[in-house]
Amino acid sequence: MKNNINMGVLGLGRMGQVHCRQIAATPGLFLSAASSRSPEIAAGMKEELKISVYDSHERLLEENSIDWTVITTFTHEHKKWALRAIAAGKNLIIEKPVALSYQEAAAIFQAAREKGVKVTVHLNRRWDRDFELVQRVLKEDLLGEVYRIESRYTNFSSGWAGWGLQGLDNPWRLKKAYGGGLLSDWGPHLFDQLLLLTASPPKCLFGKTENRIWSSEVEDHFWAEVLFRNGVSARVEASNNHRYSLPRWLLLGSKGTLKMSGGDPSEWNIALIRKNFHDFQEETTLDTSQQELSGGFYPAFAAALQQGKEPPVGAEEVLAAARLMDAVKESDSRGQSIDLSVD
Repeated sequence: MKNNINMGVLGLGRMGQVHCRQIAATPGLFLSAASSRSPEIAAGMKEELKISVYDSHERLLEENSIDWTVITTFTHEHKKWALRAIAAGKNLIIEKPVALSYQEAAAIFQAAREKGVKVTVHLNRRWDRDFELVQRVLKEDLLGEVYRIESRYTNFSSGWAGWGLQGLDNPWRLKKAYGGGLLSDWGPHLFDQLLLLTASPPKCLFGKTENRIWSSEVEDHFWAEVLFRNGVSARVEASNNHRYSLPRWLLLGSKGTLKMSGGDPSEWNIALIRKNFHDFQEETTLDTSQQELSGGFYPAFAAALQQGKEPPVGAEEVLAAARLMDAVKESDSRGQSIDLSVD
């Protein structure tokens, strides 16, 4: 593997610009070019990062020097541009969610296999401090046998609704046409983390979506109860309608309980572990703000490729989370539990 991996970013909305800056800051990666239909944005990124910015996505896909292309368009365009990039022989990183549905996601990975190129997905919250702490607590067996996991994002903020370059003037997260909604936004992260923690196939799911405050088109609140084959039960929930925040994490085990504060991700710092021994109670505080970060998606991505390994997020993992997201929609539509035991 050569010293630097040449990267191109397709789309320079707010998320595309985040990718550009993270790539530029990662040793082993070289941000070669990007594409944008906005002359103003193109000029700004050229000046800031000293890169080539093409005025069409097609032109970027014609650039033979790029090793990996990052798809950061609106969600509803992910499949279109991913298939075009694959046809052009490009290895891909796709911003989450990979596509609008499990079927679309599967089509992307199938096309990549047939073309002989690689596709991975930007599930960056695998490297969040809170999740790494929960993984460490389980690895060190601090809770005993864990039989219940609750994972939530609960907030009340116009910042989520207006996330994007145009803010609330064009709140794409609130529009169905763009693939908006909290399930598309937080579902990939929360289900991916849950599947990594349980390490067991899901058995069934019952879910519900709500569009109560922020949008009449897409959900601003969803929840799902999931039962796994190993007996673990879980609740996954994301809501922008909570004036009071619920715990980010709640894990019940045979030897103890873990609770982590909720709210905005910047507040996911303190975890408490409480253990009872008859009449004696012990409580331990774990401060994630003092926890050393393992890096993040792009350092992990660069390290994997430099070592000749596969990218850190695999197709089967992405598809497993996409399947659960589809099951939430189906359960909500049908008003019943969805059997996931049949592949």
